[in-house]
Order: sequence, then C-alpha cells, then structure tokens
Amino acid sequence: MRLAAMRTQEILDHIPPGQVLIVHASFKSCKEEGLQPVQVIKQLCARLGPEGTLLMPTFSYNYSGIWKVQPYDAATTPGCENGILSETFRKMPGVLRSNNPTYSVAVWGKYAQELTEGSCDVTGLGHGSSYENACKLGAWILLLNVGNNRNSMLHYAEIASGVPYNDIPFRACWGKTALTLDGEMPLIPEFPACSEAFSKFDEPFVRAGFARKLGNSYLIHSTKMVDYICGQIRQQPDIMLCSELVCEPCTLRRRRLQERELIK
Repeated sequence: MRLAAMRTQEILDHIPPGQVLIVHASFKSCKEEGLQPVQVIKQLCARLGPEGTLLMPTFSYNYSGIWKVQPYDAATTPGCENGILSETFRKMPGVLRSNNPTYSVAVWGKYAQELTEGSCDVTGLGHGSSYENACKLGAWILLLNVGNNRNSMLHYAEIASGVPYNDIPFRACWGKTALTLDGEMPLIPEFPACSEAFSKFDEPFVRAGFARKLGNSYLIHSTKMVDYICGQIRQQPDIMLCSELVCEPCTLRRRRLQERELIK
C-alpha cells in the first residue's frame, strides 16, 4: 500500500502506547473514511491505554485588543480554528482544559492534571507551559493529515532557543494582555507568531531520524525535535521566519535580528 493511502487506524497503530501524545489534525480524510470525531478520539485513547495521555490544542486567542473579544472561560469558550477533532475532544467527559486565555489545551489521561494546572500564570507556548511540560515528559506529536506548519511545539522550540524576538506578538493590535473572567491579565512576553515557514521541516525531520512520515501524516518525537530546532536556530537565527513581505511578525522579527547583528 502506498503511504499516501494510509487509513486512520493504520496511522494510529504506529503510536507508542503509554506515551504523552499531542495531536494536531485535519479531520477531512477521517471523515472521508466514514469516521466520526468521537470514534477517532476513542481510537487514540485506546491506543495510548491507561498509562497514556492525549493533548490537543484549544487555542482561543482571547487577547484584549481583538474586537469584541469575550472573557476566557475554560468551561465554555470554544477553541478558534483548531478543528472539529479538538473541539469535540474538549467537551468529552474526563477531559481537562488549561486556564491559559490565549493558548489553552485539552488533556485526557495520566498526566492531564499536571499538564493543565497553573497554566493561567504562564505563557501559552513558552516556559512553564503545557507544551514545555509535555516536552519534558518526552511527548510524541501526531500531525494527522497536516504538516509542520500546524505543529505548535515548534513555537515552543523558538522560545526555548532564546532567539531574541519572541516578545514581538503575532499582531501588535492584539496587545499584550488577555481578557479573563477576572479582567485583563498581563501576558508574559513569549509570543508565538507566524508558522508558515515551518513546513520546510517536514522532510528534514524524517531524514534526521526522529520523525516518521505516515501517508500524509507525521509522528514526531518532541524532545529530539526541540533540540534539533534549537541547533538550527543557533546556525541560522531567522530559519523559522517566512519570507512574505506582508507578514508583520516575520518582518519585525527579522528586523530585530538585523539590529542585533545576528543576520545581515
């Protein structure tokens, strides 16, 4: 069977049981197989088993500067453009959701409490975040029918590398505070930005040996990936930035690197 024709269950069979698994997904191919979101989630949980942990992004972007933004409520605020699999998962019994008002996650399993508690007081994808803690647990990342331009752990890798531009937000108009039920909350200046250049790593990760290509999906070891990206950034500080002239964050971040004489 050609890799491009792999079905969802075949892909899930490659997941190591008992691990922490971060899933970013496009549900379209699963739907074409006749599957429902709940079925795929149950298959993931069954594969991971009682010692496993499943994490999905439920990012809501409740930045104070966004027009008509509502206060973030972990119990009711929907995720924004995370996909139907994630939105179904966050509503399921036994799933916990973190309190970060911009980049929350939903988690089920052994480390659900550990990966969601205390997250209101840290950055969504930076130091002390659910993503950093999952990485420390040796998490695997499943990009189900998507590429690395949907891999949020790469934003954590940027921050972990210490590259001096992560205080520049994705949009200046969004501001640097978030709206919560308790009012505006200052955000620690570790902001994820553009991810359009991240697709360049699809094949290099596979060649480096810590990722597998499974049809149109990828299974990646997070800790090895973060170490790899930190090394790449040391060699080429602007490697994570896209080249689109109209991209606000990448333009400002590249300018910062020029000012620091890290690139020409």
